[in-house]
Amino acid sequence: MVPVVMGAKKRDYEALAPPNSFIHVNDFAGPRQLADYLLLLDGNDTLYNEYFRWRAITWSFKDVRFWCRMCALLHLRDDVDYVNWYDDYVKWWNGACH
Repeated sequence: MVPVVMGAKKRDYEALAPPNSFIHVNDFAGPRQLADYLLLLDGNDTLYNEYFRWRAITWSFKDVRFWCRMCALLHLRDDVDYVNWYDDYVKWWNGACH
């Protein structure tokens, strides 16, 4: 499933979400153009799969905004009274956590 988003500005979504992981309604002139694109996407596996390429990326700390936000949200829970620490987060993320 590819999220179709609206409301916040596209740059706000880009600051939190992985690259090319959503469709923003403001990229289209109107509902008809968005609908046409979604129909195209539905019929084109190659184009559709482009929205999931970010999942295959071996993450580095070059751009951590998404992960920092995710971590912050996880630590907002009141029922969590522990902290996890990873000496090598990249190693953990790309191997041990699976």
